[in-house]
Amino acid sequence: MYAKHKSDARTLDLPGRLVHVFVGLDKLPSDRMTVGLTEVHPETEMTPHTHDDKEEIIFVIDGYGEAIVGGVPEVLEANTAVIFPIGVEHVVKNKGKNPLRFVFMFNPTHDFEGAR
Repeated sequence: MYAKHKSDARTLDLPGRLVHVFVGLDKLPSDRMTVGLTEVHPETEMTPHTHDDKEEIIFVIDGYGEAIVGGVPEVLEANTAVIFPIGVEHVVKNKGKNPLRFVFMFNPTHDFEGAR
């Protein structure tokens, strides 16, 4: 199997957001990447965090918000990509009344152990 629909993705209910993992974990394994969809609840924010051993890239599908990357604010809106470098603290804030939805990609893979 080389494809996975959202209805078959593994969903993680994390503080302020739902994370749907399409590639990685036990659903559609990959040796090098984890890919999925995050839905940040309206008018909330994720917990600030750092990935000490992996790079993350997000691509915003819809919604409006802000990412703080290494202390630098970046506007999040549809068709915007943001990179979270290895070891740099980041947080995503949904400033809208609707979910902020973005595709995420991790390299190397991410198992979400200890995710907050």
